[in-house]
Amino acid sequence: MTLILNVWLEASAEPIGRLVKADDSSLAFAYTPEWLANSAQHTLSLSLPLGDEPFGDVPVRAFFDNLLQENNLLETVIRREGIDRGDIAALLAHVGADCAGAVSVLPLDHPPIKRPGRIQGDYDPLDEATFAEIVDRLATGRPLPGELRDPSPVAGVRPKISLTGLPDGRFAIPKPGSGAPTTHILKLPDPQHRHEARDEAFVTLLAAECGFNVGSSVASTIGGFDVLLIRRFDRHLEDGMVRRLHQEDFAQAAGLPAELKYQRKGTPPRCFDAATIGRILEATDRPAQSRETFLRMTLFNLLVGNNDNHAKNNALLHGPGGSITLAPFYDLVPVQTVAGFREDFAFHIGDAKVPAELTRSDLLTFCQTIGLPPQGAEKILARASRNLVERIETLSANFSADMGALDRLFGETAGELVLLLGLDIELRERDAHVVSGGGWALS
Repeated sequence: MTLILNVWLEASAEPIGRLVKADDSSLAFAYTPEWLANSAQHTLSLSLPLGDEPFGDVPVRAFFDNLLQENNLLETVIRREGIDRGDIAALLAHVGADCAGAVSVLPLDHPPIKRPGRIQGDYDPLDEATFAEIVDRLATGRPLPGELRDPSPVAGVRPKISLTGLPDGRFAIPKPGSGAPTTHILKLPDPQHRHEARDEAFVTLLAAECGFNVGSSVASTIGGFDVLLIRRFDRHLEDGMVRRLHQEDFAQAAGLPAELKYQRKGTPPRCFDAATIGRILEATDRPAQSRETFLRMTLFNLLVGNNDNHAKNNALLHGPGGSITLAPFYDLVPVQTVAGFREDFAFHIGDAKVPAELTRSDLLTFCQTIGLPPQGAEKILARASRNLVERIETLSANFSADMGALDRLFGETAGELVLLLGLDIELRERDAHVVSGGGWALS
């Protein structure tokens, strides 16, 4: 049976497009003429560029599959309605009002549901007891209290809820039916790695001190549970109004389903590899700047042991008139400071799949594959590496004692990078990093 759904953005007065499920269950999407004629129009996704012609099943299925939440609400709908997990349109007919970000997918007779929020009027403050109860229930896997549900679900495997920060320091949830945005994400770490919140907050701050545009995050303890409070980068607060900004992750931009967020899960050209990254960076407003920024963040992740920078942990922001920029970096977790995580890179660097295989030639190949000019790649790589190593080495002198594992890991990774690139940088002596063995190849 044919199913047609309207696709909305918060900023649009009319639907921007329609998602169609045909009788054979294939999906199609087309922009509306009204949106194409709108002076504020922009693409829904790099994988779905503006145009009159409808898009077929493969790119449409990938983009809209990435809108489905990874939470209990989706599982409840699947069980209650008897809908197959692969029936994306049917699922969105039930949960499309709760898509993360500015997008909503609604039945044809449903009015728009997302709108800007008024800080004074559209939110119900949470008292300390309710806030603590929410954390306790998230930490112990129990349902949220009463009728409360996550007002703005976001992707990811960690327990989390979206909240709104108020000027007086309290947190709130949007009033039922208001359609107002949230401003923060409250995330709980993996219980097997209880310091994950602390480590992510620390590395995020470290990235900011290295000059990166990152989201703000603060680690805290509530009711005995470690939590991470993250300010959303896809929100704009001005004159007491909160507005959603349209963003998409690199999986959506590349037309990849969520299960292909690691390069090892796909095969070229349908995988998250350096060539795919290069195409995404090329589409931004300032491609040369985006390439250098992404290279610097790749090096930063190498140095701090974050090899979980997969396609859903990188994003773009879309603005009026077709503006596309790199979103602030997020989910910066030094996973290699603790045992139990894979050593594989999220995407290959040259031919290297793990840090132990990395060579100078791999780094240069990666630079050129993402689009840096061959004649300048070596100089750009050396300059970026030197700046990051020297900056983190200076900052590491003041690392707190509980960041000892990160300091030792950095000593190892920085030493290898300095050796690979022949950089004249003096690093202080440290104890060995022993969580995972093996150095980088020097050939």
